[in-house]
Amino acid sequence: MFVYGVSSNIKNLRDASIEFVSDLFYRIFKEMYESIPKYDLVPETTAEKWFKEMLLQEYSKHAAEQSPLADMVMKSLGGKKISSLPQRK
Repeated sequence: MFVYGVSSNIKNLRDASIEFVSDLFYRIFKEMYESIPKYDLVPETTAEKWFKEMLLQEYSKHAAEQSPLADMVMKSLGGKKISSLPQRK
């Protein structure tokens, strides 16, 4: 599978796979957060909304870096060349 804008360099493939998985995790975390009932007793400010968005992005980035899903995506993008690499611990 060829991905435009990503060379076959292992670091670039790793970064692209982490970014892809991070976006997936962000969408999941955001849906989970939005499923919590909201109350209007204390209204949420714009700054709090921005902070929560950035916090969810950082959570998802950290989760993607630790996830074996990023390794699977990297192997599927890199083919045989990367599938022979040793697994992360």
